[in-house]
Amino acid sequence: MKFGGSSLKSGEAMKRVCKIIATGDELKVVVVSALSGVTEELIQFMGQLRREDEIEAFIKGMEDKHIALLRESVSSETVRKEACAKIKDKLTRLERALYGFVYLEELTPRTQDIIQSLGERLSVVLVAATLQDMGVKAVPIDADELGIITDGVYGGASAVLDATAKNICPRIRHMFDRGETPVITGFFGRTPEGHVTIFGRNGSDYSAAVVANALNADSLEIWKDVDGFMSVDPKIVKEAVPIETLSYDEAAELSYFGAQVLHPRTVEPARMKNITIYVKNVFRPELRGTAIKPSGVQKVQGIKSISFMKNLAIIKIYGAGAGYKTGVISEISSKLTDAGVNIYSAATSQTCVAFLIAKNDVPLAQRALEASKRGVIERIETVEDIALLCVVGEGLGYEKGIAARVFTAVAREGVSVNMISAGASLVAYHFTVDKKDLERTTRAIHNEFFHQAG
Repeated sequence: MKFGGSSLKSGEAMKRVCKIIATGDELKVVVVSALSGVTEELIQFMGQLRREDEIEAFIKGMEDKHIALLRESVSSETVRKEACAKIKDKLTRLERALYGFVYLEELTPRTQDIIQSLGERLSVVLVAATLQDMGVKAVPIDADELGIITDGVYGGASAVLDATAKNICPRIRHMFDRGETPVITGFFGRTPEGHVTIFGRNGSDYSAAVVANALNADSLEIWKDVDGFMSVDPKIVKEAVPIETLSYDEAAELSYFGAQVLHPRTVEPARMKNITIYVKNVFRPELRGTAIKPSGVQKVQGIKSISFMKNLAIIKIYGAGAGYKTGVISEISSKLTDAGVNIYSAATSQTCVAFLIAKNDVPLAQRALEASKRGVIERIETVEDIALLCVVGEGLGYEKGIAARVFTAVAREGVSVNMISAGASLVAYHFTVDKKDLERTTRAIHNEFFHQAG
């Protein structure tokens, strides 16, 4: 069971989460994120050099926030006292890391990951204490202490699944034998040498999937403040409908291309062990939510959901033969990757190669590509304020005419489509439009399929 920071933002919310955990007598492992906003505060604090008195004030603010929530959620003085001592101990670790940052006037990737991990280290103490207050024998555990092993990539590590399973299975089995409920930090693990590495922003969903994989769990529950996946963002289309079932591929495509319900990397560890993922709402735990299953998703007429990404840009590289000369595309994509630019999609012609990237990455991309303006590359152009839409459904791989319906609905709105990708996935089409046309394009597609179906 994984719970995000938005589910832990008050004492009342904390008790609501812990009531869900305490219900039923199944063996459970809990994974939690940092409290809402805490990781952002840590990142912002590291954004510039600080004075010693700023560190003291920052640590005091963190302590006050977590202990205030502890007082709201825990009535037992004994439990509170023990949790307070753990919180102060972890904040001492944070304080030392921040002083090192100030004295050295240098922030290494290793130090960044250590500092960013502190939010989860604090939140597990609060959740475990609240469970203890309810009579559950909960034990907070840090992922690096438990032995979740990573590949050592700072800022965006991946778990080494076999090594992780070997480490954590015996320990968690012993905890179950003692009647204990493990409450584990999400978001990070450690290298075999013991260095902390994070899984990237919002990576606790992935952490939970890694733990579920290691334990061969019957199911993985991702608890959010929404009912699960919807046919579209209800902020754009109020008639959006909930989705009961998705395949692994459908969920992965929706998550990668903009749906904020599930971290895109969550699916793979679960897929390897055929674990069903349930996305459920902490405010309405009686609802089934969305089930993400390994198999058994029948062919459907039409589509299941539309996701989108805003604030993108297209980098166009022009030159005679740019699209087919050996090594050109490889060199360009390598330079973008080395610059830290993620490529969401690509399209080629004889004279142009186009890459879809985040708008914020345009300066990085331009600097990286300037060095390649030679030979076949004649000029580089940028088109900003681009949005990407992703249309997902098992039916896309089987039913004829769905793409025609999608693009006919878009054409009726007078919207021009830029880059189109079809065929890379049997369950998804994605294409770009101008950002100003995003909402009416999304509504047009949703109306075409869901109003007619309803």
